[in-house]
Amino acid sequence: MSLFIRFITLLLLITTFTFSKSITIKPHYCVNENLKLNSTFFGATESFEIITIPKTRTNFTVPSLYIKNPFEKKSYDVIDSSTGVVTFERFCNLAGKKDEIAQAVLLEFEKLYPCIDAKLPTIKPSSPLPFDFKAYKLIKVNLKQSSFRRKNASFQAVFQTPNNNKSIYFKFTINAFVDIFKAKHKLHNDTILSEDDYKKVSVKLDKLPSKIITCSMPKDLMTKNYISANSILTTNKFTHKKEILRGTAIQAYLKEGMLVLEIKAKVLKNGNIGDIVKIKTDNGKLFKAKLISKNKAIIVE
Repeated sequence: MSLFIRFITLLLLITTFTFSKSITIKPHYCVNENLKLNSTFFGATESFEIITIPKTRTNFTVPSLYIKNPFEKKSYDVIDSSTGVVTFERFCNLAGKKDEIAQAVLLEFEKLYPCIDAKLPTIKPSSPLPFDFKAYKLIKVNLKQSSFRRKNASFQAVFQTPNNNKSIYFKFTINAFVDIFKAKHKLHNDTILSEDDYKKVSVKLDKLPSKIITCSMPKDLMTKNYISANSILTTNKFTHKKEILRGTAIQAYLKEGMLVLEIKAKVLKNGNIGDIVKIKTDNGKLFKAKLISKNKAIIVE
């Protein structure tokens, strides 16, 4: 064998040996079900014990020296990329329940906003999970009403456990867009809303005001007061259109003894059949009358 080939072979052996005897300590590890961690977990080729994670802990923090010392005793070259502290986290994927919980949260948003455009939210526990969390079965999630207008919020998840039901709190982050409506032009008081009066736009979930109208516009809406052009439309700016509108001409009936007088009048206030509203006769007299149809009323005083 030539000197050159021997040199290359030796170089490869040295490189392989050096590579196999080097490890890097990271600041965070997901350990899932592993409790006893040996050297291969950290990237070594030979196996020897490094650390044991307590069974009752889902987050376990130790000085990086606890991991570094066993390797150095075995003549490993250790690169410590932590800040001197290493965290071991069990159930990094929430014991396989992360997507299930995220889907349940997204479903709650979809119930409220059928037109939502969103990816699966990210889920994190608000506190360390129970050591037996893998045995828990998700029953439901509960979100506060205010959470549906926020990008980040906490929520309650209810699980069935081997013994009873238990609630655990999580945090979600969701990036989503929802369709809302804006006024195309000025809308005056008592305007019956039509498709020509509004436009649909998509906005970020966390930009939604309270009482927002989303996804589809309800029918038979009428403005309560003046709405400026380009204003976001919310439910508190409208009322449902009444069956009889102010100014509608009606036949009013006034009972005097055995006689019933028929009087032409106009309604002074929007109302529905069965409501008592003010009316004004053609000769200017004011009465209160009960609406009995869309064009008839009985004067009550």
